[in-house]
Amino acid sequence: MKNIIILGSSGKLGLELANYLKDKNKIFTDTSINTEKIMTIDFINENNINCIINCVGSTKKRDYFFHSNFIFTSFLSEKLKEFDLNLNQKFTFIHMSTIGVNAPYMKYNFKKFAIDPFRKQLIKYNSYELSKSCGEYNLKTNLKNLKNIKTIILQPSIIIFKKSIFLKKLKIFLTIFPIGISKKRKLPITPIELLLKEISEIVNTSTKKALDIKKIYKRKSIYNLFKNYSYISFLKIKFPVNFLKKIINLLPEIFFIKSLKRFIIFTFIL
Repeated sequence: MKNIIILGSSGKLGLELANYLKDKNKIFTDTSINTEKIMTIDFINENNINCIINCVGSTKKRDYFFHSNFIFTSFLSEKLKEFDLNLNQKFTFIHMSTIGVNAPYMKYNFKKFAIDPFRKQLIKYNSYELSKSCGEYNLKTNLKNLKNIKTIILQPSIIIFKKSIFLKKLKIFLTIFPIGISKKRKLPITPIELLLKEISEIVNTSTKKALDIKKIYKRKSIYNLFKNYSYISFLKIKFPVNFLKKIINLLPEIFFIKSLKRFIIFTFIL
C-alpha cells in the first residue's frame, strides 16, 4: 500500500484516478484537505507520502489556462524543489501534461519538440498547449536534478473517457466530411483505462531517472471505433496524405477553420 496525494481530485481525471487507486492505497486529496496544508513538508513527512500526482489543469475554460496550467504547475515545482533536501524519504512526482506540448499540429508528428532559448522559433500552439508547455518547461527546469524526488511527466493524447464527447464530435465530423479514411489508418488516442493502468504501474515501481517523460497513447482503427463507418466510407473521396497537407497549408488561420484543420490533422495525419 502506498500513501498518495492527488491534486486536482475534483476534476474528471482526478476523480477517475482516486477511485481507481483507493482500494490498494491510502489516498489524500485536495478536495478533503486544503491544498495549502496538503502541500507542506510537514504533511508529506508525517504521512510518509510515496507519490504525488498532479492532475490540476484546465482543458476547456480558456480563462483558467494561465493559472491552472502554468502558474500552479510552476508554483508546485518550486515548492517541491524547496522540499527536496528536507524529505524523510524519497517519493515519485507524476505530472499530467499533454502530447500537444510537442507541437504535433505544426510538425505532423509526436516527436519531442526541442525549445532553444537562444534561437527564435515559430511554434503553432493553441492557448491550451501554450499554457501546458510553459508550465512543463518550468517544471522540468525546477525538478531535473533533485535528490529525493523522481519526476515523471505523462503526455497523453486525447483522453477517451466513458461516454466520450470527443468521439461523438468525431463521429459527426466523419459523417459529414467528404474525404474518406483508409482502412489502414489508426487514430492516436488515450483510453482512460490505459492511462490509469500506466499511472498505477508507476506508483508501484521505482525509477532510477531523476526526470522522465512518457507519451501515453495507443492507435485504434476508425473502423473499430465506429462500426458503421464502413457503410458510408465508399461514398467518400480518397486523397493521399501529402495532398491533404497541401490543402491544410492553404486554409486560413481563423477560429472555425483552425479547429477544422486540427480535426483533419488528427484524423488523417497524426
